[in-house]
Amino acid sequence: MRDNGILAAGSVARRINRESFLLLGGTAALLMQVAHPLVAAGVDQHSDFRRQPLRRLVRTVDTTLAIVYGERATAEEALKRIGRRHAPVRGQAADGRAYRARDPRLMLWVQATLVLTSVRWYEAVMGPLRESERDAYWSEGRFFAGELGVPEDLFPRTYGDLERYEAEMLSTDVVPDRVATAVARDVLRPYSWLPEALYWPTDALTAALLPIPLRDSLGLRYGLLQRLFFRAVVVTLRALRLVLPEWLTVVPQARRFEKAQGRTRNAA
Repeated sequence: MRDNGILAAGSVARRINRESFLLLGGTAALLMQVAHPLVAAGVDQHSDFRRQPLRRLVRTVDTTLAIVYGERATAEEALKRIGRRHAPVRGQAADGRAYRARDPRLMLWVQATLVLTSVRWYEAVMGPLRESERDAYWSEGRFFAGELGVPEDLFPRTYGDLERYEAEMLSTDVVPDRVATAVARDVLRPYSWLPEALYWPTDALTAALLPIPLRDSLGLRYGLLQRLFFRAVVVTLRALRLVLPEWLTVVPQARRFEKAQGRTRNAA
């Protein structure tokens, strides 16, 4: 019997997340997350990303893609692993507010940032999704967050509702404080010994994908040069997808999943 994992066979998440270029949006999603002062406090006090930024990134990506493309047992174990890692993360933010990583409202914000950034970056390169596809992608994201403990009544119902939720959060809860700004700086400059100029392309791409309020509050420029660079990246990625082999354009987890599904179909 075919094991499709925890998502439906025609999952929009599997179609979107297979693209390697999507990983380039990771910095923008992470900045959106740590712009929330309570998320930033947890990262500041508990995360090892300052000491091992690359290792932390690889671990996060592997876990996420295991949920999307793994067999059911693999995906369920990845979700449990996230829960175990976050369970002890709790403390007090600089303003005195208590936080815990398993707070459903914080988990909802983190999931929202991943979905919103992925859709915007995917559409920039691949073209607009239908409204039904955006809704389906958010529905799959809601499922993941629900498995981690976010109650159903907290979720925006549609992708349009998700965008309205984002706008509300950016005007209320997600306003970077001193700690959030410092953590964001470390995200943008994971290797402080590298020359500042080497980070310009990442800054430009990240600025293009960030909501304007966060771009401004974190001091990321998005002028003419950055806009031209972003457009050049988009055009280049569109062209490269047509000529590069799949081992470069499709993430390994998706390639393994699609290969296994192809073998199953042939056997049937």
